[in-house]
Parts: sequence; C-alpha cells; structure tokens
Amino acid sequence: MKNFKNRKKIRLAIIGCGNIAKFHIKSFKKLGVNFSHCASSFNSKTLSKFAKKHDIKNIWNDPFKLAKASIHWDGLVLSPKTEAIPELLDILIRQKKPILVEKPVSIGTKYLKKFRTSRNNLVQVAYNRRFYPTILRAKEFIDHSKNQILCKMILPEKVNNNKNLLKKFSKIFENSSHGIDLLHFLFGKLTIKHVSKINFNSLDSGRAVILSNGKNHTCILIINSNSPDNFSIELEDGNQRLLIQPFERLQIFQGIKIEDPTKKYPLRKYSPNIVENKNIFEFNKKITGIKPGFYSQSLNFCDLILTRKNKFGADLKDAYEAQKLLEDIMLS
Repeated sequence: MKNFKNRKKIRLAIIGCGNIAKFHIKSFKKLGVNFSHCASSFNSKTLSKFAKKHDIKNIWNDPFKLAKASIHWDGLVLSPKTEAIPELLDILIRQKKPILVEKPVSIGTKYLKKFRTSRNNLVQVAYNRRFYPTILRAKEFIDHSKNQILCKMILPEKVNNNKNLLKKFSKIFENSSHGIDLLHFLFGKLTIKHVSKINFNSLDSGRAVILSNGKNHTCILIINSNSPDNFSIELEDGNQRLLIQPFERLQIFQGIKIEDPTKKYPLRKYSPNIVENKNIFEFNKKITGIKPGFYSQSLNFCDLILTRKNKFGADLKDAYEAQKLLEDIMLS
C-alpha cells in the first residue's frame, strides 16, 4: 500500500501521441499513475484531441521545451517516431531524471554507439517483451537448469528489395530487435559462430545464425524474412523442452506419449508429453486488458522513479547491443 501511495504522487509527461502512446497511458493508469503533460511534433494538429481523450491537462506545442522543463515532471515517456528520438533523448538525458524511451531507440548503431561502454540507469528502453510472463518463465527455466541449453529462435519479418541494406532490413532492425534483446536478456553476451545467408526467389531475405555465450549455451537463430510463420523460441536442456510460440503462449514438454494403433489410425503415434501449458493471461490476471508486457514495464519504470534502480528493463547499452548484433548478422 505504501508503494501505491508513493506511485500516485508521480508526475508523468509524455512526448509522442502515436498509437503506442495510448498503451503506455492505459498501463500507468492501471497503476494509479496519471500523465499531467504531453507534447508531440511541433504544433501537432492531433495533440489536443489526444490530451482530451486521456485527460492530460497541460499541452506543449514544442516537444523540446517540455523535454527541458523537467521541473514539471518526475519521469517522461518518449514515444515519437524512431527518427525523432535521438535529438530529444540527448536533451532528456541531461535532465538527469528517469526516461522510458520506445525501442529500438535508433536504427543501427550510429547514434547508439556512444552508449556501448556504460549504462545509464535512469533510461529504460521499452523492450516490453522482457516483461512477458512467458519470457520470465523461460529465464527461470534457463537459470534453474544445471545443463547446457540448446535454444532455437525464429524471427519472421517482412523485407523489401532495396539496394541499401539498412533500409532493406529496416523492419528487422526495428521489430526483430525485440527477439535479439530477448536473447541477450536470457543468455547475456552472445558471440556469433556462423552466419549463412538465405536467398528466396533471388532475394537476400534472411539469415541462419549460430551463437553461443560464455556458459556454452548454443542458440540457433533463423531470421526467415517474408515467411508465413510466427515468432518462436525453443529451449532444451536434455530433460525438458520449453516452447513459446507466439510470444503469448508457453508449453513445456517432457518425455514422449505413445498411442497404440487403432482402426481409424492404424499406426503407432509418438507425441511430446505436455507438462505445462499456459497463455500469457493465465500467469497474471492483472494484465488482462493491458497490452502484454506493459503493466510490468510500467511498474518497473515507477520503481525506477522512486528508487533510481532499473531492475529488469533494458537500458541504452542493451539497445546498442541489439542493434550491433543485427548489424553483424544482416550487413556483414
């Protein structure tokens, strides 16, 4: 109850009134925390409507002025278009107050490389899938296993036929970075052992990658661009197999179930035996009605404001690591 009372005193601001902003506002309101200031692009024509809809009293027509006016807020959510983030974020970092910035922060490492050697504990990057109960269960699976882990991750994404590779794979750098961040979250620092290009219909469309970490865990990463597939991650430790497909469903298998032949199906059937089967909402009823991962992400950010400690959220070094690994995989 004490933490709840402290959270209610938090003064939040937001820059950016696009589609993702409404999910941030809804999840903070679920925690009893409201926004008092908002801004978007210069003289935005949609900002007033956005502020009225979400009951935000103070409207700023200049996002840079709001970024500098940190006397009015305790924490700020930065969620404009990706290309607008770096200039605003540099101003916000100088305010020395907690910032929740939308992923991936920047496409490629040109901007992010200045954060590669140190961590800024006051900036949380909104890789919300870190907070999925399915992913936290996967981390528990890895941390509690005494064996080597074999991991397989599939990241499907659309690509276009563009000579500029960074533009061609822009969706991968923006969206598939979620999966790369999860690999870092689950396994720590990863080293590339092998990369193979995938070419479909004369289009450089994907990669097959083998990665490993310091504990000899092995990850097989398939970036199968333009594939009719879902995200998936599989973990095996020689005893059990954990499958998340898509992000919102988790199954754990152990052993094989054998079914004898029948007249209808005159062959013996072998199928993995399911020992755990949950969807994301069965882990925590509080997240029902909230975009997955956002409730816990918002809670983590409130704790960052109150304690100056970022417990689980990604930071700018993590954002750099995700983009750097994608550059090494997709552009080399």
